[in-house]
Amino acid sequence: MTSPWTALPLPATPAPGAALLPLPGLGLLTLTGPESLKFLQGQTTTDFREVEKGRVLPGAVCSLKGRVLFSFIAVPRGETVALVMPVDQLEAAQAHLGKFAVFSKTRLDNVTAQVALLGVTGPQAETLLALLGLGVPASGTVTEGPDGAWATRVLTDERYLVALPAATLAARWEALRAAAPAGPESQWWAADIRAGFATVFAATRDLFQPQELNYPSLEAVSYNKGCYTGQEVVARLYFRGKLKQRLYRLEADSPQPGNGRVLAGDTPVGDVVMAAADGEGLALLAVVKNVAAREGGLRWGEGGPALALRELPYALPAEKEE
Repeated sequence: MTSPWTALPLPATPAPGAALLPLPGLGLLTLTGPESLKFLQGQTTTDFREVEKGRVLPGAVCSLKGRVLFSFIAVPRGETVALVMPVDQLEAAQAHLGKFAVFSKTRLDNVTAQVALLGVTGPQAETLLALLGLGVPASGTVTEGPDGAWATRVLTDERYLVALPAATLAARWEALRAAAPAGPESQWWAADIRAGFATVFAATRDLFQPQELNYPSLEAVSYNKGCYTGQEVVARLYFRGKLKQRLYRLEADSPQPGNGRVLAGDTPVGDVVMAAADGEGLALLAVVKNVAAREGGLRWGEGGPALALRELPYALPAEKEE
């Protein structure tokens, strides 16, 4: 599917202090209709009773085995809920949810060709949002603008996710670039990594349980919302199990990515979930065995760069660990 970004010049190299970050790797799946929230309540880890109150929350769609198939950020807009997710997941997510949506009063649409997503960051963010007719949203809320544009603050960071109709983007892009520097999409992913927020792409679909991605720490999992696909497995791990591995924030000592899995010596101990250039090195999120993370000596693949643990910006949940 063609993106509104296709015809526009995009920055290719990191720009320190970049305030505009085009996000062609993200798209929108919308659900419209009176039963959209009820439908998503029964299909995802997110408590959509909170979304109904106007909150913007992350979450996941799980398999029957309780593993994450698709991750998203849910943005409420009246009878429509927009699910922000990687473009390489949109078609599969629409097909998966569509199998069950036929029993509810909701319609699924992939609107990625009609709506562009843009990251707005830094001290110029308020001015740039105003240029687009958007107010500054508080954390976890959404502000509406003209022609269906909207903005939300991502987690607790001073950065904003903006949705613009394709025509608005085409008309305003040069003016925005004249007002502030633009950087590549990798800078957005690096900020997600620093925030400890893991996105599941097609390559990592159906590999990790929500707890292994630290989703409870981000309100992406509710343990009292009721049933959803995979809920029994997720709840059993919370109430009775021990978490053998979880998400860690890491930095590589080289700008060159490694190949393969995370190793301790010659032993595979984890999987990289996300990686992005960050300054002169690489920032990573990886699901690593807890014992190996405590012992250290991690590398990204055979002969790859050494990996150093970095602190996460949130407290970890109460699941027992091994």
